[in-house]
Amino acid sequence: MSRLSEYSKFDHIDSDEEESNREISVSGAVNETRGVGKAAPNNDNVPSIAAATPSLSRGSTKKSAVNDGRYIFECGGKKIYEWEQSLEEVTIYIDAPPHVPSAANIVVNILPTRLQVGLKDHDRFFIDENTFDKVKTKESSWFLDDGVITIILAKCFRGQTWEGVLRGNSSRQQVGGHSGEIVNEIIDPLTKQEMQRTLMLERFQEENPGFDFRDATFNGEVPDPRTFMGGVGYNY
Repeated sequence: MSRLSEYSKFDHIDSDEEESNREISVSGAVNETRGVGKAAPNNDNVPSIAAATPSLSRGSTKKSAVNDGRYIFECGGKKIYEWEQSLEEVTIYIDAPPHVPSAANIVVNILPTRLQVGLKDHDRFFIDENTFDKVKTKESSWFLDDGVITIILAKCFRGQTWEGVLRGNSSRQQVGGHSGEIVNEIIDPLTKQEMQRTLMLERFQEENPGFDFRDATFNGEVPDPRTFMGGVGYNY
C-alpha cells in the first residue's frame, strides 16, 4: 500500500520503507514510541488497530528568487517542487534523485483529479494527492531532462487561477490500520493576487496582440482572469 504525501526525497524511499515496516509489529500493534496509536485487543486472531485522528500539516508556497514566474512549495522545511502556471497549463518541476538513470525508472500517473509520482518497483508514491482542480489527461504530459522531472497539467477550466498544485487529502486512506497526516498546500492573499495579475496580463496580451502589458498595473483587487469581462476565450 502506498502512503500518501510521503514528501521525503526519492533517494530516501528505501529507508522510509524500513521505517514503515517497524511501525506495525507482527501482532498488528502499532509502535507506540512513534505516537501512531495503540494496539486493540485481538479478536478471532484478526488484528484491529484504532485509527488515530489525522493531524494537519500545512505546506507553504513562496515565489522563486531565481526563476521568474515560478513558485516553490515546501513542507517541513524542504523543497518538494517548483511550479508555474499559464492560462492553459500548470507546470511542475521536481528534482529527480541522482541515482535514477532514465525516465523508465520513474512513474508518473496523471489522473483527472489526482497526481501520482514515484519510482518504479516501489510500493508507495513520493506524491499521491488530489490536484487543485480537474485536469485534461490526454493533453497533459511529463518528461525527464537534466535531472528534473517536468510535469505539464492541462487545466480543464482555462484561465482558472490554481492556488496550488495539490489540494491535499480531506479524508486519508487507512494505511496499516491507522491514519496519516493531511497535507494541504496554501497561499496567502497577496500571492494569489500576484498569480491572478500574471494570468490577467497573459490574457490581455492574447486578446490585444498589438500592445505590451508587461508593466501594466491594477487599481485595487485584481479580477478573476477566468470570468472577467464575459470570461476568457478558448482556443479550439
